Amino acid sequence: MLQTTKIPLPTSPPYEGTSTVQLIADGDEKAFFEFYNHHANLLRPFLLRYSRSETDVEDIIQETFIKIWLHRDQLPGIVNMRAWINRIASRIYLDHIDRDLRSRERRESIGRDWYGEGQVASAERTRLLELRKNIHQAVDGLPEAKRKVFRLNRELGMKPAQIAEMLDVPVGTVKNQLSAALRQVRDQLVASGFGPLAFLWLISRFL
Repeated sequence: MLQTTKIPLPTSPPYEGTSTVQLIADGDEKAFFEFYNHHANLLRPFLLRYSRSETDVEDIIQETFIKIWLHRDQLPGIVNMRAWINRIASRIYLDHIDRDLRSRERRESIGRDWYGEGQVASAERTRLLELRKNIHQAVDGLPEAKRKVFRLNRELGMKPAQIAEMLDVPVGTVKNQLSAALRQVRDQLVASGFGPLAFLWLISRFL
């Protein structure tokens, strides 16, 4: 179950001063280490609201700050440092979700090939597998922004307000993107011959 406790915004962070940020941009590793310690401690509870795996969270934090170090020349131009870091971490988190989803699909595909789908699956099961495949194809075809919102909502059960906070966008934008994404996926499912199943999918979680 996702946590909904509001995390208070920090007071003026000690490692965001112009001189410190410029030192990091110039390659000062000591300044970056202090910056990392401060912001990693803020990022960790943010990510734990969406992932129940502390190991995954630590991996995401490491990837986030590796990316920040590689693009440290951008730091002096960042206005809201915490929001910027959260956006980077959110993208990496979504990439992890994508990789996990692909891995599950590959395992299921191998299982079907190994045991013989016709032997272990009824006609209804086969139809649901076809529906799932078409859903994933439709989702993959969504524009990036809509795809992120869709997956956070349908796969993780996040509410629009939670998604808006995570992606640092207005709630109205999230609702509009989600509505458009659902409509696009539904239309593609109907066009593929999944009319009644498309309706049932709309009122259920992502298969």
